[in-house]
Amino acid sequence: MLPLALSGALLSTTILTPVLAEEAKKAEEGSAVSLDTVTVYATKSPQSSFEVPAMTSNVDAEAPGTSMSGDISNVLDQTPGVEVQNGPRRNGESVSIRGFDDEAIVTLMDGRRQNFESGHDGRVFVDPSLLKRVEVVKGSSSAIYGGGAIGGVVAYETKDAKDMLEPGQNWGVYTSAGYRSANEEYSPVVSAYGRTGKWDIIGIAALRNSGNIEQGDGNELVSDDNMISGTFKAGYTFNDYNTVKVIYQGLNDDSTEPNNPGGAVGVENPVVDKEIHDNQIGLKYEYDNPANNLLKPKLHLYYNNTRLREADIAGSNAGRVQNRTFETLGFTAENQMTFNPSDTQKHVVTFGSEIYRDAQVGNTTNGGTRPGVPNADATNSGVFVQDEMTFTTEAGKFLIIPAARFDNYRSSDDAGNSQNESKISPKISASYLPNDNLMFFGSVAQAFRAPNLTEIYASGQHFPAIPPMFPANFFTPNPDLRPETVITYEAGMGVKFDGVFDQADKMSLKGSWFLSEGDDFISETVDIFGGTTQFINIPNARLTGFEIDGEYRLHPIRLKTGLSYVEAENTDTGEYLSNSVPLTFLADLGYSVDSIDSIVGVRGRFAAADDKIESSDVETAGYAVWDVYYRWQPSEPALKNLTLDLGVSNILDKEYIRAGSSLVDEGRSYNIRLAYKW
Repeated sequence: MLPLALSGALLSTTILTPVLAEEAKKAEEGSAVSLDTVTVYATKSPQSSFEVPAMTSNVDAEAPGTSMSGDISNVLDQTPGVEVQNGPRRNGESVSIRGFDDEAIVTLMDGRRQNFESGHDGRVFVDPSLLKRVEVVKGSSSAIYGGGAIGGVVAYETKDAKDMLEPGQNWGVYTSAGYRSANEEYSPVVSAYGRTGKWDIIGIAALRNSGNIEQGDGNELVSDDNMISGTFKAGYTFNDYNTVKVIYQGLNDDSTEPNNPGGAVGVENPVVDKEIHDNQIGLKYEYDNPANNLLKPKLHLYYNNTRLREADIAGSNAGRVQNRTFETLGFTAENQMTFNPSDTQKHVVTFGSEIYRDAQVGNTTNGGTRPGVPNADATNSGVFVQDEMTFTTEAGKFLIIPAARFDNYRSSDDAGNSQNESKISPKISASYLPNDNLMFFGSVAQAFRAPNLTEIYASGQHFPAIPPMFPANFFTPNPDLRPETVITYEAGMGVKFDGVFDQADKMSLKGSWFLSEGDDFISETVDIFGGTTQFINIPNARLTGFEIDGEYRLHPIRLKTGLSYVEAENTDTGEYLSNSVPLTFLADLGYSVDSIDSIVGVRGRFAAADDKIESSDVETAGYAVWDVYYRWQPSEPALKNLTLDLGVSNILDKEYIRAGSSLVDEGRSYNIRLAYKW
């Protein structure tokens, strides 16, 4: 049964929409706005988000409310089917899609794989100020993205010069300053950008300085954090159709927090001085001649280097320094061909290959291997092909997309253990539009996830003894660990209409039900009495759930809603798995006050109790969290380049814990950002 807050939210949304529509009739009419967005990552080619046979979400990082984000959780809070787990410390945050954690989803940063692995720390080292958008593809995507795309794809895109320049403008400077009260965070940003002749250049530098995090229960989390980050892009176009782009993105973070930022401070989780140094370099080449439908190659060579240094500042290990270095060297090559056999038929064939190598080194001050961080490496390679077939008939429009990918992965550690496996990931998806307002879709896909280096080869002490109850706990390697293999079935439909409650309004609604049958799910087992930790395979598991995404617009009103649920179980024992996600409802209501160049809004996140859990987990209560936001963007010529954002997140100072977390989340925070373009 739904908790009272969630039931009330659903009911109020149902009642509120026609009421707001009636009120909006009295408001000044604005220009028509299309609700349909474009997805790029679902099929690797631009497609209508409404028509594509998949559930996707696009997040505008500069939207009112979102623009004041301090971390990835703030950016993705209103994305259906997505949870940001491990509590409010930014270094511990990890993203899950439909119950699959970040190891089972592909994370991209401007196309670069983010493969950094740690059982405690996150894998996305980016300041939200650098982002322009985030696209989330929900559901199996291994057929084009390879291993690790069981749950989907999260693709972050940083800003380009063209995103900052006004029409007719060749160069500019952007500055902003922000503050969040919950962790006393200051966040200045400066950017310079230009476009001249064949060059397109942008540089952005961002600083964040924050302290302890005030939680909803009145307590504070130890989290002193000083972060500086930036990105530089330089693109050069020659012979009109050839573009080469160099990208650098870097981050240095110096913080004081527990070794495991997702846990409470304790004997087994001491406070450390933590340094993170993340450097990423990419070189891209693209040929795009509109007159050539058979040759549109894209090449991408990149290198990521992430270094973590953790120094114990108290306890029996005071003075100990533990290091972890993770490197990824990757290359992708793709081409796209478009055929039109007839006026009613179109094919977009995308094919390509990918190879990337991960290498990890862990050590401590005594020269030994860092516990739980094996010295190991892995090489993954794959080839794929996909055909987007569009058929226009008297009965409607059909979009059929078969795809398949072959992958091989090899890994080894310095102790002589190794693995060598190959997998084929097929997928077929289809959508049917009998008219422009209605669509049905379905898909069947097989995906896999290769175990990461830590899961296979981890050794050494996990955590110290807790006398007299528990002995010291040690990792046990498992070189026989098999890859997860999941078959996902999905079916859904969508509707979109103009003139629902008013001649000028627009509405869209799209949803799906999915079933994922998994073999050899990878799970961490901690035997606290036996003193061992090992990653093992669960032979059979099942995840079922649904997701609904909706939007309604009638100027000056915009309402976005989302509903999602996942239930995961071990089908051999009938026990729930930690992948379950409680019923969660999202709502974001904005109102444009044109007379004062403003937008005001309120948004909420409402979750039922997280009670379908593993026996070793702790049940958490349901919650309702409200945020309010305001944006002023004056139209007067003297102030037209100014933007003021104000907001209060968790306005009721609610004490709550997200699914997949053990820490009480951030309490009430007063937020502000002032930005100006020169």
